[in-house]
Amino acid sequence: MTRMKLLGFLMAGLALAACGDDEVGNGGETGSELDGKQLGSLTAEEADEVCDDLREEAEAISKEDMCEIAGVFASGFGMECETAKQECISAPEDPEEAEEPDTCGASQFAGCTATVAEARACVASIANSFRAITCESPLDDITNLGQTAECAVMEEKCPGSTEGEVEETEGEAP
Repeated sequence: MTRMKLLGFLMAGLALAACGDDEVGNGGETGSELDGKQLGSLTAEEADEVCDDLREEAEAISKEDMCEIAGVFASGFGMECETAKQECISAPEDPEEAEEPDTCGASQFAGCTATVAEARACVASIANSFRAITCESPLDDITNLGQTAECAVMEEKCPGSTEGEVEETEGEAP
């Protein structure tokens, strides 16, 4: 089902963004001993900890949230958002789609001068943006999901870190 494929792309995009930023993994909590460290200076063990936190935040986005986004996206192609959302929710989980490649780790942070706290803030803003989408949201809200002030900081300090989530959804037909 193409809507499920879109859902997979959106989740992969969030996972990539999550590996670029880490504010979300602790539910937006601050005060971690790693918050002040630059991502590029993390040890492999610290990077794994940050990635685990980020994955946790990405997993906190519900299937309903993702299906709402899929519905809004489908509405741009003439489908009714609520119908597309309900089809997505009722569709069985595809085990292959659930397995995302592990692209997060110390090597992904090389050269990145953003701090862990800045990364967490970006991921939190993306997750909050995902949760805020409803069938009443304009299609533009989806294309702007990663374009927050928090993610602008990440992009400035870690060029390319926030591009994947939008590029992967653009040009994909439902």
